Amino acid sequence: MKVPVVLTTVRFNIDTEGRLEVRINGQPHAEDRTLSRHDLRSVLREITTRLGTAVRVEVHEADGTTYSDIETPAENAAPIVMEPEPETATPALAGAGFQPGEQVALAYVLARQEADANGNAAINLPTAMLTATHHGLVLFGLTSLTIAPVEVQA
Repeated sequence: MKVPVVLTTVRFNIDTEGRLEVRINGQPHAEDRTLSRHDLRSVLREITTRLGTAVRVEVHEADGTTYSDIETPAENAAPIVMEPEPETATPALAGAGFQPGEQVALAYVLARQEADANGNAAINLPTAMLTATHHGLVLFGLTSLTIAPVEVQA
């Protein structure tokens, strides 16, 4: 699974009657349907399958209670590939000075943690994100420039 640099935010607003309003990155979603809190799981599955990547989920209850988590698409769900419209296409990220044929990785800092007295660090991620994939994640020592592959602790 690819984890994008910036996660799409899916916000669910649930009113006092249990009606569900859905927004993706602030834009209304499924306005043509009447949804209730019971539809939340299926709508979220629909969105993650369509996007084919993890999303940040926020659930806002009428009483002011808020829940948030990271949701990943089902492993067997094939993403629906959607081509961006020309005016919304994002520019490529580019760099130079690499060796021919060298693998170049883009990393996103999800969290920071100071190393302990022995030089060890452990960073907790939401379970959904950690169980979906940890391959390719690395820890960077910002001072020492040490790069360490992520080891999942039991």
